[in-house]
Amino acid sequence: MNKPAFAALAEYMDLLLDAICVVDPAHRFSYLSPGAKRVFGYEPEEMIGRSMFDFMHPDHHEETLARAEQVNRGVDVLHFENRYIHKDGSVIHLHWTARWSARDKMRIGVARDITAQRALEHERESLIKRLEHMALTDSLTNLPNRALFYDRVRTAQARAERDGGGLGVLYIDLDKFKYINDQYGHAAGDELLKAVANRIQSAIRNTDTAARIGGDEFVVLVDASHTRHLDRAIDKVVNKIQAALRTPHTMKHVSLPITASIGVAMWPEHGHSIEQLLHHADQAMYNAKRRGGNSVAV
Repeated sequence: MNKPAFAALAEYMDLLLDAICVVDPAHRFSYLSPGAKRVFGYEPEEMIGRSMFDFMHPDHHEETLARAEQVNRGVDVLHFENRYIHKDGSVIHLHWTARWSARDKMRIGVARDITAQRALEHERESLIKRLEHMALTDSLTNLPNRALFYDRVRTAQARAERDGGGLGVLYIDLDKFKYINDQYGHAAGDELLKAVANRIQSAIRNTDTAARIGGDEFVVLVDASHTRHLDRAIDKVVNKIQAALRTPHTMKHVSLPITASIGVAMWPEHGHSIEQLLHHADQAMYNAKRRGGNSVAV
């Protein structure tokens, strides 16, 4: 391209949204197109002669240096991302393409600001995680819901079949919860359910799963898939849950006693499917209620 044509083209450089950057082997900016102002916030004159690392986020120094050395050896870099610090102090995400100019002994790079794009992607990922969380947890207590509980049981069953262990399902129903709702209102009932959920969660082991499956009904998976001592594991968890619920819940100067009827089912003794285990545990829970509540039945 002849010089007049190049000069004419240069007049339109300021129309580019991207920044064209020329960097010497010592990583100093030798030239920046007018788009640098839009990308970095600095006038080109403020950056020329200074190291690119003066403006770069420190987390990206090492990786960017490695890529720059690649370009210096004549390897084109067509897709590379890093972060810079904008003049206003904000962090910007940049996408780069770069190649080596053998004639000028310089790196020629084009920087595109993809900050908004990355923000949208992060927002979308966060939304997906929130939706996944909502789909698998109970909105009131933040415990796993029925769907997640079923998944945990299936996983534990597979381990138990492989390792020769077992698993238990506890069906927990609060005694006289309807009276509390009627006497103190649904808001009080909800607060009690959240307190109960926290206590149950604190009582179980890391390998177990507590879930709320509706109303004042909770279930617990006692995972003994790696041991043959299922009875011992169930007794330990049940005793800890009963101890956790023993202290009354105080709310607005009212002390509400908490008792629960607990039904127990064991795999494979009481069923092979989740539905069979829950049905057995549910019937056992009603047997505990018929005995006056605040008890455990198998």
